[in-house]
Amino acid sequence: MAVYPPASPDYYLLYLIDITPRKILEGELRRRNAFFHNLIDSSVDGIIASDMKGKIVIFNTGAQALLGYDEEDTKTLHVTQLYNEGVAYELIKRMRSDDFGGKGKLLRQQMIVKHKNGNDIPVSFSGGIIYDHDLEIATFGLFTDLRALQQIEENLEQTHKMLMHSEKMAGLGRLAAGVAQEINNPMSGIMLYANLVQEELGDEHPLRPDLQTIIHEAERCKVIVADLLEFSHQNTYEMELVDLNDVIVKTLTILQHQPLFHNITIIRQLDPELPAIYGNATRLNQVIMNIVVNAAQAMDGKGRLRITSRTRSNKDINEISIEDTGPGIEDDLLEKIFEPFFTTKETGEGTGLGLSVSYAIVKEHKGSIRVTSTSKAGTTFTLKFPVVMENLIGENDG
Repeated sequence: MAVYPPASPDYYLLYLIDITPRKILEGELRRRNAFFHNLIDSSVDGIIASDMKGKIVIFNTGAQALLGYDEEDTKTLHVTQLYNEGVAYELIKRMRSDDFGGKGKLLRQQMIVKHKNGNDIPVSFSGGIIYDHDLEIATFGLFTDLRALQQIEENLEQTHKMLMHSEKMAGLGRLAAGVAQEINNPMSGIMLYANLVQEELGDEHPLRPDLQTIIHEAERCKVIVADLLEFSHQNTYEMELVDLNDVIVKTLTILQHQPLFHNITIIRQLDPELPAIYGNATRLNQVIMNIVVNAAQAMDGKGRLRITSRTRSNKDINEISIEDTGPGIEDDLLEKIFEPFFTTKETGEGTGLGLSVSYAIVKEHKGSIRVTSTSKAGTTFTLKFPVVMENLIGENDG
């Protein structure tokens, strides 16, 4: 039994306070705090909060993934470092205004934030100011990555352009077929009778050069007619399993010994595991040859040509890229290069049908063709073709 020291007066007062409700409240606060912490951390969007001095107090895993910083980095990171110069102060100014969603709010602003490595990242930003009564104590922002959305929009725009182009090409193809058939027969007659007259007059006749000019120009017309028939799909071709690497190698073998290619460095980066596609090797050879020759001519026979083959989209798509180091193509001409009869070459040096025919051939193979160009990096043609599904099934079974 406890013995208490003597005291005056000879009694003690003992107060007992039940703290059970406080402990329950503390437990509830801990659970709520953990819940909100997990809620913020599990957001796929970046969530960042900082005090009014710019010290970061919340930097969730979504923000870390978006901007490349880890938890240790945020201890010394100032919020202004996440933006281009002056942007953070402009955001605060807009949050304090009534014109962007109400005072203390800023809704759906598209802007740029800075990754740890210095790269710009497009985001959709919404944020606001946190108040304690009328005192500003913190700011917060929600950052949604727009890179994937912008890529989707770009692809949709490109698809729309290609559909419009395909529709226009189909109409021109029908017109071209009729014109080609009408021109072909009289051109054959002109060439036949010009040759007969040339033989009759002999090699020394003064009109021989004129007849040779007639024959040469008629032959050019025949070439144009042949291109028109190709463009209008008037010929049928057998489709079989084709190795695109083999098409590339055979095309380069034919071309690399030509004088135009003597001072051009050709770099091949071909995926040896490239699966086959359904196609016609001769037609595909025509596509590769046309693009490669155009590239060599653009470089004036001097430069570097890189040809790459690889798979995309979980090996569902074969991609071929042909990059040159030429002067590039002006932006206003990029959308025209696949149009029939459009050419940047001098009169008499090209029919303007080469890329139109190539476009049609790629479409026959259910593929796509795209061109990008800058004045500093030359021009890149990108071809994509669907892989034969049986190949993929066989690989998976193996």
